[in-house]
Amino acid sequence: MQLSGDFKVVNVKETDYKGVVRLEMEGSSGISLALEYPKNAVGVDIKQGDNVRINISNEKDPNYTLNWDVYMNGIVYYVGENIVKISIGGLIMDINNFKNNVKVGEKVYIGLRVIK
Repeated sequence: MQLSGDFKVVNVKETDYKGVVRLEMEGSSGISLALEYPKNAVGVDIKQGDNVRINISNEKDPNYTLNWDVYMNGIVYYVGENIVKISIGGLIMDINNFKNNVKVGEKVYIGLRVIK
């Protein structure tokens, strides 16, 4: 799996879990993302209107501490109906309108950087 691009944060929603928010993002290619994000644990405050760069890959970035504000790994657990769902240690990432070949069980690495 490979997805890389810039996205605009269009909504930040509180979840039922303390300290976890759901970031909803839209890209210019028609792909939209939703990411449950532990805002207090990571140290990066992402707000509505921010632009972020996202990279999702099967390959771990050897320089992830320099390249990304947030770096996580997860497992694809659902693929269908133009949606891919990834579990990141219990947090969920949804990718809508992603049409590349993705398989359930794939391990992925997710990098996120706020673009200033």
